[in-house]
Amino acid sequence: MKKHMLIITILLVLITFSTGMLVSAEENIFSTVDSNNNLRLGNDYIVIVENQDNNAEGRFAIETTGGAPLRDNDNNKPLVYGRPKPWTSYTTIRIDGENFVFGGKTGRRAGGSANYGEVITSPEIRDDAIYTATRFGDIVVEQILGFTKSSTTGLFDSVEIKYRIKNNSTELKNIGLRIMLDTMLGENDGAPFRAGENAITTDRMYTRGKLPNFWQAFDSISSPHVTSQGTLKGPGVTAPDEVYFSDWGSLADGAWNFDFNEGEEFIRKGEYEIDSAIALMWEPVAISPGKEETFVTTYGLGGITIVPGLISLGVTSPAEVMMDKTNWSFPVIAYIENTSEITARDVQIRLNLPESFATDEPAKKLGDFAAGDISQVVWTVKPATEQVPEKIEYEVIVGAQNTDSNRVTRVVDFVGPPRIEAGIELKDKLTVEVGKLTPNPFTVQAQIKNSGGSVLYDAVTELILPPGLVLAPKEKSIKYLGYLKKDEVVNVNWQVKALNVTGELPFAVDAWGLNNYSTTAVNKLDLPDLKTIIYLDKEGEGSYFTVNVKGVNISKIDKFEVVLNYNPEQIKPVYISRGNIFVKDGRLIPWQTPEINENEIKINQDLPSDITDGTIASIHFKRLKEGDITIDFGESTFLNKDGNEINVKQEKLY
Repeated sequence: MKKHMLIITILLVLITFSTGMLVSAEENIFSTVDSNNNLRLGNDYIVIVENQDNNAEGRFAIETTGGAPLRDNDNNKPLVYGRPKPWTSYTTIRIDGENFVFGGKTGRRAGGSANYGEVITSPEIRDDAIYTATRFGDIVVEQILGFTKSSTTGLFDSVEIKYRIKNNSTELKNIGLRIMLDTMLGENDGAPFRAGENAITTDRMYTRGKLPNFWQAFDSISSPHVTSQGTLKGPGVTAPDEVYFSDWGSLADGAWNFDFNEGEEFIRKGEYEIDSAIALMWEPVAISPGKEETFVTTYGLGGITIVPGLISLGVTSPAEVMMDKTNWSFPVIAYIENTSEITARDVQIRLNLPESFATDEPAKKLGDFAAGDISQVVWTVKPATEQVPEKIEYEVIVGAQNTDSNRVTRVVDFVGPPRIEAGIELKDKLTVEVGKLTPNPFTVQAQIKNSGGSVLYDAVTELILPPGLVLAPKEKSIKYLGYLKKDEVVNVNWQVKALNVTGELPFAVDAWGLNNYSTTAVNKLDLPDLKTIIYLDKEGEGSYFTVNVKGVNISKIDKFEVVLNYNPEQIKPVYISRGNIFVKDGRLIPWQTPEINENEIKINQDLPSDITDGTIASIHFKRLKEGDITIDFGESTFLNKDGNEINVKQEKLY
């Protein structure tokens, strides 16, 4: 008996270790293209496989690589079917009542008769994720597949499945999303889905209000090959409105609505084989012009602490729980399997919690278990006091009248919600040179910090500018930060250009993350006054040279007469050409030929409207004598649109 208990203890330690190591697989990410032209992105635990062919481009599968640490029987197994090429799983976008399938067209059964858009970005690696984009008219949908921690293992052994939907139209659009996954556990396509207290083997639907935190699937408690898990609620996902467990054939044939019959077995529609699948549906929401919505779910490996025995016991719960006003509980799920050859009589199970936590009915009577019977029990655990500790350890004990008892202990860490802090400032010192703001564009920097107790998922920030300030060419107002860890700080820069404005202007940054965490920071920048200047610059040093008459910030000028004095013994005006101010869209704007006198040049013009900067005229001279030349401003006149004279600064820049 002592030897038997020692072996169980060692197994418990190994299995708990395999589902609890905080090893970051981010350091071991690899990418490659396989012999079937699939793009593969993987780590030590799992791999994402995405179809790059025109046929079904963008569809994906998920497989294990090393699987759970210290377990060899789950290596290189499919979690989502996709060999040799992913095509059986697909995603539907419902736009104003019309259904479209994400990615490239296919003639195969899964979504073959649906509507399609245009793949505008083929699968590529961006920021340790596979990025693909499809356009449906003015709607752009981005598919982003990367790695995230499983809620029950604490390892990066799950795939974050994210869709970002952007409304680039000028109209309000009602858009929904359906993700269908052709789930598979290694070679087993018939293992039941396990959600809460239910082992699901027939058509079943959950609405948002009744969703479990997660569902799991495995083929055995005593010796599982692959344990998969989909997370439906929690800080890293957006809870779907409905979740359907059904057969693959029905889901393949119906892009949105499908043949669903509560209680019907998972027999593939039109055929005779068990073939299960899952569909997550987000009902259409209104997306305003220029706005976007993000939908996130996760699927990968699940963590179950298992102790084999005559009655094998597996226990799972979140490895980390975020406690806030919206969540004040967590589930503990026990899976019980009679692995003996006899009937276990009067099976009972109990959850032992520390005093700071409580649950309804901690002890439960399960009755008799025949050989091979499997059952599951769920407890909802809540704090018994307002003070939540950082960590607890609980114990689950199962026993029967005619067998040895079995027990599992598991640890749960408690964290606070994320909290976003933001600040924004001007990074450049702004000056004025020859009437122009320098630098322009200039740099605005936001500092985004997660000062809360847990990860902020899908962090995004957006720069808000007032009239008169615009983004520099190719700059984007919205920037995606991924996820921010506790106490992580990110600096985000934008290049901003000031138009013809001065004075104190406000600017702001919005920052937000998944599940409505957000903040706004506001600041002001002081743009110095930009004077109206007419100035001269010179081109050339030889016998012939050019003096350009230029203006900056001249929009207040309606008419002007610029007078230039020169020494006729030194230089001689050859001819005067119009400046670019008097050329618009390749057409010549009315221009009055300047007057050249013996020692004076007069340029009389009506200034075109909406002109702020440019060259007024170019005067081409011939040098008559060596030495420095002298050209000075004379008595010039500048009038506004009301005919009133205004002051204009005049400078020489040579």
